[in-house]
Amino acid sequence: MKSMTAYASIYKRKDAQAIQLVLRSLNFKYLDISIHNLGAENVLLEEKIKREVKKRIPRGKIEVHVFLKRPAQGQIHIEEKVLDKYVSQLKRLSKKYNLTSQMNLAQVLQLPHVVWGEEEKGGYETIVLAALKDGLNRLEEFKKKEGKVIKNEMLKNLKRLKGNIGQVKKHKPPPQKTENNNKEDIDEEVSLISFYINKLESKISSSKAEPKGKAMDFLTQEILRELNSASSKTKRKIVSSLIVESKTYLERIREQAQNIE
Repeated sequence: MKSMTAYASIYKRKDAQAIQLVLRSLNFKYLDISIHNLGAENVLLEEKIKREVKKRIPRGKIEVHVFLKRPAQGQIHIEEKVLDKYVSQLKRLSKKYNLTSQMNLAQVLQLPHVVWGEEEKGGYETIVLAALKDGLNRLEEFKKKEGKVIKNEMLKNLKRLKGNIGQVKKHKPPPQKTENNNKEDIDEEVSLISFYINKLESKISSSKAEPKGKAMDFLTQEILRELNSASSKTKRKIVSSLIVESKTYLERIREQAQNIE
């Protein structure tokens, strides 16, 4: 069992390149991946990152933050033709409007499209993907650790829920032959509640490496529906009280299930 809420941070260095990659996983019904701090020119790298995340994580809101500590150094280019156009037009405007020209090289080089850097072959894609692999491993460890905590809490509340349903079985009215009294018969609801509880317990306790959150959420909804049905039928105070208390335990289980992958 894995929690959807998790965090991991990886620092990776190779030669002159260094990055920090931060992964954060949050509770979300579907899989939603967002990549931060990569420029538009790295759209292919973003797609590769998303592909790797999808292989490991079935659902949740996943944030990937990439911080370049030492970007790859490539060739620096100065576009002299573009620079010539800027200088000639500035001189023309200075003469036309009788303006004092105070241009210096540093200012001119900051003009758009004058200076640009050529990224080294391969750029920092290799180091980013290597950091991502380590980050996903660490994120999965975090998810498993938190998942154990959630599992223990769910089993505690499930035990209390089962105890309450056991008491409901003892105090519910016996089936009657008359039609009016049959309106208070909750045997079917109690039987279904017990069936779904057993299914839920089996899913929580299972050691299979598979997504479980959606299935557990569905089972809690079915149990709640049967509890509501039983509550509307019974007139016995002790049974009504036990059902209300059962809903409290069930709601805690449902909240915890919604944070499970």
